[in-house]
Amino acid sequence: MTLSVSTVRVSTAGGGYDVLVGRGLLHDLGGRCGAVGLRPSRVHVFEDAGVPEQLRDAAAKTFASATITRSAFQLDEHSKSLATLERMLMELAEASLERTDLVVVVGGGILGDAGGLAAAMHRRGVAVVQCPTTLLAMVDASVGGKTAVNLPTRFGGVEVLLKNGVGVFHQPSLVVADVDALASLEPRHVRCGLAECAKHAVISGDAGEDMMSLDGLVAALPRLLGGDADVLASLVHQNVSFKAGVVASDELELATGSTAGRRALNLGHTFAHAIEASEPARVLVEGAEHHPMHGEAVGLGLIAAAELASHLGLCNEGLAAAIRAAVEAAGLPTKLAAIGATGEMIAAMRQDKKTSGGTLRLVMPRGSGVTMLDDPGDDAIATAWRAVV
Repeated sequence: MTLSVSTVRVSTAGGGYDVLVGRGLLHDLGGRCGAVGLRPSRVHVFEDAGVPEQLRDAAAKTFASATITRSAFQLDEHSKSLATLERMLMELAEASLERTDLVVVVGGGILGDAGGLAAAMHRRGVAVVQCPTTLLAMVDASVGGKTAVNLPTRFGGVEVLLKNGVGVFHQPSLVVADVDALASLEPRHVRCGLAECAKHAVISGDAGEDMMSLDGLVAALPRLLGGDADVLASLVHQNVSFKAGVVASDELELATGSTAGRRALNLGHTFAHAIEASEPARVLVEGAEHHPMHGEAVGLGLIAAAELASHLGLCNEGLAAAIRAAVEAAGLPTKLAAIGATGEMIAAMRQDKKTSGGTLRLVMPRGSGVTMLDDPGDDAIATAWRAVV
């Protein structure tokens, strides 16, 4: 049963949509969709196979008056691919979805990105409802309309996985964040979501006591990591509200010059995407080495970006230390156990989507908020990498 629901409105050029945050929402998914005017004849549900089957079943069965088709995926960054996108598009075609019908995505950020892109491409676009089931997807990936898959390619003879290299903006018609889904997550996945929350806190520059400040976030970590549903719901609401404001001001990420606009949300991500694309990259998690998950890479990217900003005099050492301390307090790795050669990592960074006119542009933390920085050169960037190796 739904206990309480908070709503965040995301304003877009197309009019906007609601993000619902609360408990038990997936058990009334069809009703929530109907309340915003979504009454399709057919619904296709892309499901994350890692989400408990009973929760997926409960969500699908709420569309009682529609023909339901479903398919399950277990994706990682390498299977977030054109081949997966093709499979999704074939399934939508086989389900005979028309432009008045609906795609629903129940899962984490990787599935949300790929499923959202399939919805955008099928018959030149059908409505999609995002139902994020990980903390990272709830606070970040499901909101804002970015959809994509990765593209393996080569630059200068080096194989590179181009993160989100193929994609479009396709805003959801509704986002339903049921925090009860977080109870099924492994602790590692919860910690990954906290990296994006730390990123938002740095961008906001908030010095208050709520969870949009680094101090407030760190203070709440025992309850967040302990699975307190009410505190998690508050965290999701605060972060979605913050991101909604950024998206509304620069929906298509068109800001230029030193004004970060929506690019601010990429703080730490130029480093993070290079880490994720590096085959030898490893982090030590619970005594074993693993390839970094997205949130772990973001945490490391935040540390590297802060170190670079401090090195260049854009922020003081205290902010860099506070960012590292927050990442560590969240239980995320602060060092890489293994990584590719520094030159290869810098080359991968230069394929970042923020590159313009051949110039790499980085989001840098400042005393309050962030700013954009044109390519500071290999030596300076190498200093940042040394902070996490």
